Amino acid sequence: MNLSESSRVRRRSGNLGLSGLAVFSLPVLLFQAVELAWRSYLPAFLTQTVGMTLALVGALMLGVRVLDALADMVLGWVSDTVPTRFGRRAPWMVVGAVLVPAGALLLFLSPPGVGMGRVIGASLLLHMGYSFIVTPHGGWGLELSDDESERTRIMGAKVWFGVAGSIGMLALIGLLEGRFGFDIRALATTLGVLIAVAAPVTVWAVVAMFREPSQPGMTGAGGSPVALVRDMLRDPDLRRILVLYLLCGTADASTAGTFLFLTGPVLGLKGQAALFMLIQPVMTLFLLPVWAKVADRIGRRKVLAMGFGWQALVMPLALTVPAGNAGLFGLFLALRGLTFGIDYMLLRAMVADVAERGANAKTGTAQGSRPSGSYYALSSVTLKLALGLGGGLGLWLIGAAGFHAGEQPDAAAGLAVRLAYVVPSVVSGLCGLLLVAGARSPLRRAAAAAS
Repeated sequence: MNLSESSRVRRRSGNLGLSGLAVFSLPVLLFQAVELAWRSYLPAFLTQTVGMTLALVGALMLGVRVLDALADMVLGWVSDTVPTRFGRRAPWMVVGAVLVPAGALLLFLSPPGVGMGRVIGASLLLHMGYSFIVTPHGGWGLELSDDESERTRIMGAKVWFGVAGSIGMLALIGLLEGRFGFDIRALATTLGVLIAVAAPVTVWAVVAMFREPSQPGMTGAGGSPVALVRDMLRDPDLRRILVLYLLCGTADASTAGTFLFLTGPVLGLKGQAALFMLIQPVMTLFLLPVWAKVADRIGRRKVLAMGFGWQALVMPLALTVPAGNAGLFGLFLALRGLTFGIDYMLLRAMVADVAERGANAKTGTAQGSRPSGSYYALSSVTLKLALGLGGGLGLWLIGAAGFHAGEQPDAAAGLAVRLAYVVPSVVSGLCGLLLVAGARSPLRRAAAAAS
């Protein structure tokens, strides 16, 4: 594919094409690697190898997410309002592609007994670079098309390619763990190197192939970030979407943060965690395109309600899986995977709808300038705060119950791990179902676009 200036893609309507979707979605592979390493492997690495306590790791995960969230809002506003000769989004992504490798290598290659200063500094560096990439890229994605069905397709592609990338990483980790006996330190090193390589490669691919869509009359979002957020939060649809993001993130982080402890010490399935993690992404790879078509046919709101309801129904089954039974645990994960990923796909598409409607309401036209980076940042801030809260909450709960990493848990500690894995997802599913399916839900207006 010729990547010269004349052939770079700039699209606002119509289908982007599979190759375009694939290239634009490449940074999602990086995002998946960062989230997989941070949520699933970092807690075990820092407690078992570096020597930190569960409470301290939980505080680190929450604190870094809070600072990361603040950076997201500033970067969203800056990427909306500061034009450069290279575009509004691309320059910040390039900066992130430099920061991420430095933070990843410093964090995931930390030696035993390293000081907290290095761990905190590396974590902040990694997540600051992560924000420099994910927020401008997210705003860029919201502007790729003016067609509502195409937005669902674009957001679905981002989730799909992210899942495909996670499958590849988990397959590699499973091979290294099961065949070559890699311990948690070796796995953390592998993830750190993968992240360091993926950051510049994926960012370069997007910047080289795509031109940012022009917005005639675009002079920026105007005002301060605080004023812009205040204006956006006046939209009841956006507020409802953000609450759903909060529910999703809290549940996902709690399950991810406790998964290795559940699989190994509690269920006794040591050395198989990565293989079990593969089940849900593989199912998502095949089912997510189907769910996207179903959402176009029956409406986003109905599909979203189905996803939340299924989560609340299935997650309690994890409490019944007996120790040592790999078959039943795999079956449970397969059942959970039937609706895996549809929440983020549909919520992201709804954010794009709300961003366009808000811009059009201000300009009185159908082609209003969109502060898309700020809209994406606000949803990302909510999600990251939820991820920090969920990850910290899960670790604090099992620590308070007497669970210690590297030790065989007693019955009470084992039950605490199971509950920390299950309960947040059940609560999230029930609350999400009520919010989406409520008869007077203002989310109907944002979801109705694809009905």
